[in-house]
Amino acid sequence: MRWDALFEDLETQLEAAQTAELTAAAADASRLEASRLEFAERLRAHRERELGLQISGGQRLVVRVGAVGADWLAGAVLPHSVLVPLTSILAVDGMARAAARSEPSASRRRLSITAPLRRLARDRELVSVFGTQGLLASGLIAAAGRDFVEIAPTRRDDLLPRGSQGGGARSARVIPLHAVAWFRSESADVEQLSPRSGLS
Repeated sequence: MRWDALFEDLETQLEAAQTAELTAAAADASRLEASRLEFAERLRAHRERELGLQISGGQRLVVRVGAVGADWLAGAVLPHSVLVPLTSILAVDGMARAAARSEPSASRRRLSITAPLRRLARDRELVSVFGTQGLLASGLIAAAGRDFVEIAPTRRDDLLPRGSQGGGARSARVIPLHAVAWFRSESADVEQLSPRSGLS
């Protein structure tokens, strides 16, 4: 009987050691997986959910997450669409401890913020551009360069199609992208930069 008890005790210890090993291995794998995550992937796991974003300059936005690119997040702050450079996000509230959602399309993963800006320019969408100190410009996106955006003012005379004879057009304001905290679409169309726009 003493031998039976000894073997049972050894088996119990072995099972406990194996369980501890498996638990430690699972924890190591989880830590390794988390160490490879990128911020954009965490954000993609929250599509169609609301997150509180602390933005450079002390601004706070509660955004329903839509598309997430390489360096930007597009979403809705009703009734407007917003476009936020990831570099201007200081903190995020409301994130669940959810697995990341990877973007299967390599080309979409590489889309920089100039892609949605060019889309807004093509659609002649009215936008407001905010920096850390507040509003920088409002108007149409006349050009979206690699590291700047050009905003044309929007008096009624300035909204004529390019090449039209409209007097008194004012010059555009050029803003380096590193100075931009976020963009706001001035239309009430919150689907402007949704995942269905092809920029997800």
